[in-house]
Amino acid sequence: MQLSVEIILILVSISCVITIPVPDNTDLARIVNGEPVDIKEVPYQAALRRRVLSGWAHTCGAVIITSRGVLTAAHCVEAFVSQPSLLRVAVGTSSRLTGGKTYDVSVIHSHEGFSTSTLEHDIALLSTSKVMDFGETVAPVSVASEHYVLPDGTGAIVSGFGTTSYEGSSSEVLQAARVSIVSQSVCARAYLRIANIGTGMVCAVGSNPPKDACQGDSGGPLVVRNVLVGIVSWGEGCANANYPGVYTRVSEYSPWIRQKLEVMRTSG
Repeated sequence: MQLSVEIILILVSISCVITIPVPDNTDLARIVNGEPVDIKEVPYQAALRRRVLSGWAHTCGAVIITSRGVLTAAHCVEAFVSQPSLLRVAVGTSSRLTGGKTYDVSVIHSHEGFSTSTLEHDIALLSTSKVMDFGETVAPVSVASEHYVLPDGTGAIVSGFGTTSYEGSSSEVLQAARVSIVSQSVCARAYLRIANIGTGMVCAVGSNPPKDACQGDSGGPLVVRNVLVGIVSWGEGCANANYPGVYTRVSEYSPWIRQKLEVMRTSG
């Protein structure tokens, strides 16, 4: 999760999760010390796959919010905005590279204010070329509104197919972990010498043992009682007790999400 453009592009082409001068990946929210989970328990979980010479490779997590709309982190798709056909959305599977259904990406709406240097506004909305079939293993999650209140200490679930340790190997099966929301002030102090924790970010951490999201989990969901409150963005290392995982605070972008969904609806 280095904040230089070069490193970000490298991570995007490998397995997303930026690290700001030290930032990281988390567990289950960047899954480290998580547990295998069946897709039926988190049917909103999706995965982004990019075209490679040998076929398609996992690149980032994503989350289903409508029958054609999928949210992810902007740093996961910046390199593909002008070539959305190089990405596919995989849904309905607990396996990293097999099963479920895949849908071509037709349009990528990356937040206009996304910064590769600060990782602010790290959110993007993707439109699939076809309507996704919903069922027991594929279903949308509710999106936190701009008025959503997220108290410190609230329990949440983070999930993904990323690495199970910092710079380790990726999980072949879907993992999830329970984490707790950390106060903005505590998170800001933790990253004081690394980066600014803006209002569009929210932090979470898991303990006993430490849990967090990690490389490959970027763009994935942080959910509280079936409400999407965060999108895996960055952090310092993975499951580092001193540095909470940092997520895009979805409630801050609710109006932006609605606007982009309307653009998708009217443009077909």
